[in-house]
Amino acid sequence: MKFEKKFSQQEQQVSESKMEASQTIHEFAVPEEMLRFDANQTVVPDSVAQRLSRSLQRHPPPARPWWKRWF
Repeated sequence: MKFEKKFSQQEQQVSESKMEASQTIHEFAVPEEMLRFDANQTVVPDSVAQRLSRSLQRHPPPARPWWKRWF
């Protein structure tokens, strides 16, 4: 015997709306927008964040451009 679950009208609408919400399509004009979107969605592990901050502290600030030194 084959078992089939029949949804009521309301249950079917709720399940369809959940599927649509999870499958949102994003279109990007330039690759930079896609990278920014992805960066906002990605969680950086604490160990990586700490290593990055230590690495940035070790490097000296960039030198001023030659044209700013003249003025």
